[in-house]
Amino acid sequence: MNLEKTRGIVLNYKQVPAELYAEPFRIEFSKYLQQMSNGQVELDAVNTYTVGDYKKTSRCHPQSEYSNFITPSCLFANAWFGVYLIFDDAPGRGRAFILKSPQGAPDDLDNLNPEAIRRIPELDQKLIVYSSHEGQKNYSWTDFERDFYFRSVEQPEPQQVTDPHNRKWLKQTGDYTTIAALTDTQKTNMGTFSSIRAYTGLPTQQVYATVAPWYPITIRGSVLTRYFECPRSRFWALVYYNGSSFSSKTGDTINNTDNPELWQEFQQMFEALELRCQ
Repeated sequence: MNLEKTRGIVLNYKQVPAELYAEPFRIEFSKYLQQMSNGQVELDAVNTYTVGDYKKTSRCHPQSEYSNFITPSCLFANAWFGVYLIFDDAPGRGRAFILKSPQGAPDDLDNLNPEAIRRIPELDQKLIVYSSHEGQKNYSWTDFERDFYFRSVEQPEPQQVTDPHNRKWLKQTGDYTTIAALTDTQKTNMGTFSSIRAYTGLPTQQVYATVAPWYPITIRGSVLTRYFECPRSRFWALVYYNGSSFSSKTGDTINNTDNPELWQEFQQMFEALELRCQ
């Protein structure tokens, strides 16, 4: 997807850790938000993101069959860095969703609705977990709705921060319990291009020796939001990143949410992010 050509937006991930894909994935996100919310969230939206790739590094040594995203020992297990773009469309769906007062200023950080913003990463997590059930026999959407959860543990008050370009963002960070998108290859038949298998690969017995399919995790995620008004597009950018913590089968706790190295990497990615009008 060429955002410069289609939307007049320049978006580049200028600094990416060695364990993540250097080039972000870009997808039209509208239909997925609508599907995952059972029709409640209808927006003109784009999702760009990067996750753990297949590289072997000094900090994380996965097998070549699967990526760092599903490697339990990796700093970036169950983690991603992304930028959601929610467009200020003519019907006013974006304003009705993301603003406390749709009639108010779209660039007023105090007018942003933190609960609405938080819901976008929640629906994204729901999507990747749902993808990991592809091809599972006798498993319906009703079954998935019963099994999936995304529960708040802690949500400190949002704060305003300034990026290196002196732009103000609303930043909110929270902890949530949810489910890892780790498929069970004995139950599912995930498509090569239609699921997260496309960029994470499939887990092997080495992974299953440490964690079970769809194991519980706690994620700590931050979302930074601000409004952009370009000649060809008006939109809210939501920069999102998260780490995870969980327990292994042996009872060991793997807690990357408290690892300062992880947050330093993400902060550097945010500060180096190129996001501007064409």
